[in-house]
Amino acid sequence: MDLKLKNKTALVLASSKGIGKAISYNLAANGANLFLVSRSQNLLEEIKNNLTTKYGVTVHVKSTDLGVAESRDELIKDIKKNVSKLDIIVHNTGGPKVGPVLNLDETDFQDSFNRLFLPVIHINKEFLPSMIDNKFGRILCITSLSVIEPIENMALSNTIRSAITAMLKTLANEVASFNITVNCIAPGWVETDRTKELLESRIKLSKQSKEEYLQTHLSTIPAKRMGNVDELASLATFLCSEQASYITGSTICVDGGKRKSTY
Repeated sequence: MDLKLKNKTALVLASSKGIGKAISYNLAANGANLFLVSRSQNLLEEIKNNLTTKYGVTVHVKSTDLGVAESRDELIKDIKKNVSKLDIIVHNTGGPKVGPVLNLDETDFQDSFNRLFLPVIHINKEFLPSMIDNKFGRILCITSLSVIEPIENMALSNTIRSAITAMLKTLANEVASFNITVNCIAPGWVETDRTKELLESRIKLSKQSKEEYLQTHLSTIPAKRMGNVDELASLATFLCSEQASYITGSTICVDGGKRKSTY
């Protein structure tokens, strides 16, 4: 299927590894040019070289701390300097601090708000006017299954990502008439460095062996396995395509059936 992404330009955040990296490769394989952002300049340069050699697409990279407003301002200037138009934005960030509500203080919630919520607002507002003028845009945010069913011991993710989802649903309704879609992907247990860290911490608390814990953990997933980043990236690329023009305001779970709700 031709997803008609050739000559489209996508901004992919947190793209040096894991889900962001997989989405970047999938978009490039379908002909999209890229502007890649993460904190690691070295990893970004390596990905840039691989993608330009393998797919012949144009790739710009920038190391940025998205949680700092001044750094975002610098990033936005750099994008506008190097890219004539931005067609696609893929919001992706690392997960916030783990812990229950009673173990967190106001600064924890403020920091997570600054690092997860505000960058989505800031970047969208800068590039939505040109998307409206061009009558085309795709905004996609990688959230978490926690926005559907709160996850134990992950109060910050449950709270802030749910707020992001509600805000993006509101935005989706506001810009739909301009052929701009706004969607979220909510991963369940997908193999990334973040999920490995979470599993390691849970294994320590459980006092089980790694093998025992994983057997119990995987039994709660109907698919009986964890997902991989390429499975999620394929969906992300489709949602960024012209063919997905009637899908907006949606949160789509990639969880192997783990959620218990019907939506």
